[in-house]
Amino acid sequence: MKSRYHFLVFFLGFVSIVWVVYLFSVQVLDPLQLSGSKFRRYIPSKEMLIPTRGAIYDFNGNMLVSSISFYQVDIDRGEIHKWAERNKMSLDSAYEEVAKLFGKYTSLETSFVLGRLHLGKKLSSVQISNKIKESELDGLIREFDKRKINGLLHNFSSMRRLYSQDRLAARVLGAVKEVSADENSNTNSIYKLSGMCGIEASFDKELAGSYGWREIVRDANNERVPYPNLKEKKPVNGYNVWLTIDSRVQEIVEQALVNGLDAYGAKNAAAVVMDPNSGKILAMSGVSADDRDLDPNIVRSRPNIPISFMFEPGSTMKPITMLPALEQKLISSNELFPSGTYQVGRRRISDTHNYGMINPRQIIAKSSNVGIAKIAERVGSKRLYEKLISLGFGQKTGLHMFGESSGILAKLDNWDGYSLHSISFGQAISVTAVQLANAYCAVANGGKLMKPYLVDSFREDNGQIIEQFEPTVLQQVSTKAATDTLRSYLQSVVDDGTARNLKMSFISIGGKTGTAQKKLEGSHGYAGDKYTSVFVGFFPVEKPEVVICVLYDEPAGGLHYGSMSAAPTFKKIVEGILFMPNCKILPFNERLMQNSLQMPDLKGQTIFRAEQILNQYGFLYKIEGPDSASVVIDQFPKPGVSVDRNHPITVKIGKSHGKQLSVVNSGTMPDLKGLTLRKALQIAGQYKVNLVIDGSGKVRKQSILPGSRIVPGASCTVEATL
Repeated sequence: MKSRYHFLVFFLGFVSIVWVVYLFSVQVLDPLQLSGSKFRRYIPSKEMLIPTRGAIYDFNGNMLVSSISFYQVDIDRGEIHKWAERNKMSLDSAYEEVAKLFGKYTSLETSFVLGRLHLGKKLSSVQISNKIKESELDGLIREFDKRKINGLLHNFSSMRRLYSQDRLAARVLGAVKEVSADENSNTNSIYKLSGMCGIEASFDKELAGSYGWREIVRDANNERVPYPNLKEKKPVNGYNVWLTIDSRVQEIVEQALVNGLDAYGAKNAAAVVMDPNSGKILAMSGVSADDRDLDPNIVRSRPNIPISFMFEPGSTMKPITMLPALEQKLISSNELFPSGTYQVGRRRISDTHNYGMINPRQIIAKSSNVGIAKIAERVGSKRLYEKLISLGFGQKTGLHMFGESSGILAKLDNWDGYSLHSISFGQAISVTAVQLANAYCAVANGGKLMKPYLVDSFREDNGQIIEQFEPTVLQQVSTKAATDTLRSYLQSVVDDGTARNLKMSFISIGGKTGTAQKKLEGSHGYAGDKYTSVFVGFFPVEKPEVVICVLYDEPAGGLHYGSMSAAPTFKKIVEGILFMPNCKILPFNERLMQNSLQMPDLKGQTIFRAEQILNQYGFLYKIEGPDSASVVIDQFPKPGVSVDRNHPITVKIGKSHGKQLSVVNSGTMPDLKGLTLRKALQIAGQYKVNLVIDGSGKVRKQSILPGSRIVPGASCTVEATL
């Protein structure tokens, strides 16, 4: 018995010694070279933490763009099985409970979640969805913790940009693309949204933020396990970008351009609205005819027309040419210049009409090529070139916007014998809409070239301002006396020149029309049927507060003149801005009062008398009713209602009761818009309509709307512009 005891003690001692020697050998001597695996097992790996991309706001704090994060959610079915056993329920019942939670807190259907949970037979992890929103995930986590259900696994999946105003400022805001690391990479979810164009690309660094990280330890099944003293660095979200754009003005501009594309059959349209005293861009928009048929994300990836599209400015360059002549007193206000035609070597410069001898104000108002060419000769090539450079032509504006063009202005050494005259009236030079608008800002503010800017500030989520941008004067490019004189000349364009259709009784407007033929690609010539229609102007003339440049690319024939397309759109934008309730340029009530008329009572009047009254007030109207009707039986708007004089009036006629009036055979008013006055008179004569003509050139507006019932001898007032 004693020998057995000694044997057992010896055996256990021997085994213990062997085990200790083995452990010492493995852990210290490492004959199997396991140290590498040991260190890999206990050295934590890093998991990247993704920052939220910054939002974009307009000047008033209205959100234009934000980000939403999506997470991949998996369910460890083994943990669900354990939970089911603890609660003495079947696995199918447990799955149903889990599916109901997903149905309650996410947009997923309960049946879909059940289908995912029943995939395969092994109790392993299964992916439910990789499009779970952060707010939905928070609800799931709370509910799973409350019910003490383990097995809810989640990781960052992706991020998407949300555009709260849909297509508003689409090309200005731009687009983003996803950038991810290789799925086999150990860097673990190096994911970000990278700006492709627009604000998203121009200020990608500020919007992107910086990554964070945290240390994690995983077991042999690559599952995360708890481990003490792990380090973590939190991500820093991107800054929010606040723009100078006012979304209300932006909406007015975009609606006017979209309507203009339909009305004028143009290929593209663009507009820039600026504060000339600060350089702030209040609205910037570019639209194409096919934008409405495209996905908004595709539209956002398209070029921003006001900064990228280059065009010859046409007659809008004439005031710029005259500016150095006024500064250096090379001309006087009463001096007369010839118009009509001017032979320069083998080149013949012509005006639309021969105006006889005209002064500088009339050269701008009537847009005389000959007159401005004569003035350009006095200015000289060197002086004109220096003025154009000082106003920012041929160079980027400093907006720092992705895709901005510098325009085209040949170096002075490369000017030929035709350059001086050509550039004086807007040929042989290409500009962008924002360049042209900024140059007119200098005219409007007394000669200071401002640095245009589109970003007001960078801010953190709590509203703290990180960087604030202020107005910057780049240089004094002209004298106040010269710009004051030029502004009065530009007012003449609207008062009695090529843009008379813009004149408003309640506010003064100055500006210049431009119509330029487009160059033929690959040649030095011009396309005979392709034009760029431009109008750039400001208001009020006495102390300009807004500068607007409107551009149409290839409007339809007959509507390609700046006065026929760009100018009316400019007017709509001006009216829209002034109609804004918080507009301080002109109080809303005053604007409404000055532009409105009280609707007269036309009921019971004969059609002849009703037309006389409407023409006297200057209303646009349309008469509806049977051919034999002769008396007004109804009207819209009703008598006594305040009506804008440009609001179309509808007059309904019928048979008279109680009075014996002769039956009148009536016809239908033709559409005269876009026709020359000669052609309009010819057609009106065929319909026995008397035309009262205001202006010259082509018909822009007619008082009796097309399709209206008319009677022989009806009078229709038409406005015509060059």
